Amino acid sequence: MRPSLRNLPPEIVIAGATLAIMFAFSLALGLPVVLPSGDRAAFVGVHYLYPLIGVALLGAITFVAGKRDVAMSFLIALPCYVVILFAHFNLKLWIPHINPVMFDDFYWATDELVRPVVDACIYLRTHLFGFISYESNFYMISFMALFYTSFLYHAVKTPKQFRTLVVSVLLVQALGALAYLVAPAIGPFLYERGVDPGITTGQMSMLEFYRGSIDHGPAWIAQHGGANFTVGLAAMPSLHAAGAFLFFLFAWRHGRILLPLYSMILFFILVTSIASRWHYVIDVPVGIALAWACVWMAERMTGEVKNKAADEASGPALPVAA
Repeated sequence: MRPSLRNLPPEIVIAGATLAIMFAFSLALGLPVVLPSGDRAAFVGVHYLYPLIGVALLGAITFVAGKRDVAMSFLIALPCYVVILFAHFNLKLWIPHINPVMFDDFYWATDELVRPVVDACIYLRTHLFGFISYESNFYMISFMALFYTSFLYHAVKTPKQFRTLVVSVLLVQALGALAYLVAPAIGPFLYERGVDPGITTGQMSMLEFYRGSIDHGPAWIAQHGGANFTVGLAAMPSLHAAGAFLFFLFAWRHGRILLPLYSMILFFILVTSIASRWHYVIDVPVGIALAWACVWMAERMTGEVKNKAADEASGPALPVAA
């Protein structure tokens, strides 16, 4: 019998579909597929792949220990995540060529409608979180800490939910890249600077690449894309908000001991995403909604919902009469 998509692991289906969509856009629009090079390849490794490399090592340990199901989740996740990130960043570089209509003016108008929220985030970042130096890059470090902690905690403590967590993360990265194309935007730093001078410098560098891509077309991406693999600009939705909320949601459901730490990190990330002017206020709830939808889908793709229903139907075991 020929294998069907239904029989393939969801991780492979998500990775394959994302890669197929990337190649479809490339062929249809003549967009160059690029590989990360130099310092940018190291950046991708540190910020996105090393968490799952650590998980893969733990997967090998669990395999030796006889926990084969958990180990397979580990070992399938890593290559699928690599594939999805590769497609994700290529799609992000291509945004202005796939959908050239930018919605920044509209999103900026919504920011002005809720200006007290923006001002509150700026105040909180500079005063409540003022003890966190801008040079520490705690915005990214704290986000990556959620990756490490969540993967390791749920693999060890709640292995039944670990695969759902992995599939949820893959869906956020895959669907997030496609969501960028719906109503794309560069970011509110076009209109005002954020509170972090270091982030502002990075934003201007990314904007320079973006304008070069617009002016010179796909040839610019082919020539400079490798060294600028992760500099694609996309504000809507906020995937940092999506990822942070996703890990918080799993902690809420399956690891309450993590909640005090995760609550603080989630709040910091949401505040900083707006105060740094990476994101419009509207980007944040849309990112959270995306994360919630991805968890909902993952629960069904991994069979967690079906297994939970079966457990509830069977009920507690009856005592055996002596």
